[in-house]
Amino acid sequence: MIKYLIISVFTLFVGTITAQKDPAAEALLKAMANKAQTYKSIDVEFEYTLENGQTNSKENYKGSVLIKGNKFKMQIDGTITFSDGKSRWVYLEESNEVNISAVIESDELEPEERFMNDPMSLYTLYEKGFKYTLSGTETVDGMNYNLIDLTPEDISKPYFKIRCWITPQDELNALKYFQKDGTRILLKFTSIKLDKKVKDSDFVFSPKDYPGVEVIDLRD
Repeated sequence: MIKYLIISVFTLFVGTITAQKDPAAEALLKAMANKAQTYKSIDVEFEYTLENGQTNSKENYKGSVLIKGNKFKMQIDGTITFSDGKSRWVYLEESNEVNISAVIESDELEPEERFMNDPMSLYTLYEKGFKYTLSGTETVDGMNYNLIDLTPEDISKPYFKIRCWITPQDELNALKYFQKDGTRILLKFTSIKLDKKVKDSDFVFSPKDYPGVEVIDLRD
């Protein structure tokens, strides 16, 4: 299912506004964003969990993403997505085809769409369209986290809250999206490797590496 969400920029969350722009939360968010931008690359393994509140069903996916600025390569659920910051290639292993599209500016995307289109923009998600508050701390598997809740300024959004787990070392560990219809989406980083040596060509789809691939170019 998730491969279809990746191909067709999907739409989701946001809701009621009760929080303000808490200075303590803002300081933590800025520190997290600034630190992420100092890395030459970020190599992440993650878990993506989709809980449907209406059907009480749950879908779990594991994946990985290599990020260098606005470039990335992501693997999840039989798809490999490449982006050089200008074009985006989504390769479907099952059908041996690749769809090419222009990159969409992150400001035009809903928060959950950003991870599939520009993972680095998650670190600056809070900067536009949100109020935020430091809601407390939590210990998970012996690790301590600051909990920051983002609430959308636009109350017509289909989600009402995004919760961020940030370590005392200013590292983003997880985000959870709360939709008004009861759907919950959890994105959790299970492994992070920093400053891995990468080449720009790592983020460009090369047809010669996929013999017989069908190329579908959706760009104008």
